Amino acid sequence: MGYKYNEFAVKMGKRIFEQRKSVGMTQEQLAEKIGVSVQTISYTEQGIKTLRPENIVKLCKTLGVTTDYILTGETADKLSNTITEKLSQLSSSEMVFVEMILNSCVGLCKLHEEE
Repeated sequence: MGYKYNEFAVKMGKRIFEQRKSVGMTQEQLAEKIGVSVQTISYTEQGIKTLRPENIVKLCKTLGVTTDYILTGETADKLSNTITEKLSQLSSSEMVFVEMILNSCVGLCKLHEEE
């Protein structure tokens, strides 16, 4: 009995494979970093199996990509473009306010990372 390939899993596996190669990692190194077997990485890259959600998050952090990219192929550029478009509609005084909010958010994120 063979494995059933599904298009979603195959595309996701290809993105994982390409990103792993682009950062110069072996399947063994990636498996060790995220706490799964080498066979799991191999099956995932082939589209035979998908990772559990918590392992997808670990994988994305390890490979330096977003979960959106691994799951859908969408990049942050789309989000950046949307934000840029919205910001372009603001006045200078409104932009100052947005900058203060962003600075606060960045500070909160840094505090969270230190925990």
